[in-house]
Amino acid sequence: MAYTRVATTTHQQIDILRSRGLQIADEKSAMAILEEVGYFRFKGYCLPFYGPEKERFRSGVDLEQIYQTYRFDTDVKALTLQACQRAETRFKSIMGNTLALTLGSVLPDTAFYSVDRAKQWHARAAKAQVDGSSRGELYVDHYTVEYEEFPIWVDLELTSFGNASMLYSWLDRDLQRQVAARYGVRYPYIQNWMHVLTVIRNTCAHNSRIYGRHLALNTRIPSSQSPYFVNGNFFSVLFVLYKVLARKDFAVYLQRMKTCFDSYQGCVAINWLGFPDDWFEHCLGMM
Repeated sequence: MAYTRVATTTHQQIDILRSRGLQIADEKSAMAILEEVGYFRFKGYCLPFYGPEKERFRSGVDLEQIYQTYRFDTDVKALTLQACQRAETRFKSIMGNTLALTLGSVLPDTAFYSVDRAKQWHARAAKAQVDGSSRGELYVDHYTVEYEEFPIWVDLELTSFGNASMLYSWLDRDLQRQVAARYGVRYPYIQNWMHVLTVIRNTCAHNSRIYGRHLALNTRIPSSQSPYFVNGNFFSVLFVLYKVLARKDFAVYLQRMKTCFDSYQGCVAINWLGFPDDWFEHCLGMM
């Protein structure tokens, strides 16, 4: 079916929002906000503020309130993206070191639980090498010319977080256990947590909304913490980062998140991210 709706001007967008019950006191400010955010993205942040009637705002909701949730969401994602990047770097380092010391520099097919998985990994690694060369990564050409094969730590440096997570899930069970032991947990947790962080990392990097949105994460939480960290909401990601980051890095993330929450106090509801009121004290207690 063809899309027949016509584009609207910023003035028309403001009129539409007003007709749906959104309070807009300063039209000039509203225009600046819609030009900054974009009408389509702004509408996504309107969803938590609708009443029972379709696309009708609850009484008393104003444009500035929605704009602050957008800014808050953006700041939380920026902090979380940085934490995920640190978790990714540490994961690749631990896995690369473990595999190289156990099996040698170049990952053999015996590292995998099946021949098909080995082929899939080698194909992904080869593509990452080509992509790295296209980006001008000089060390790619060095290993290609000098050795004609890549040690596992170079392949992990080149590959994405998602591919590294997939590699872990394809490894022989004993190797999975060795990597998980470096984190002090059983292997199913690492497999789940790296998948969860890959999803969150991509969500943050692609600037998708997390505020007021259910995230189908299926986070694996130990029974001792599951009553507090509810499986599937964004707060469960905080527990994962606590378990996989170096302590100093988690402490920095924790404090920056608290500063962010404090700066938007009264503008946003942190329970829309699944955070209980005593989240900071609880996380400090875990450390």
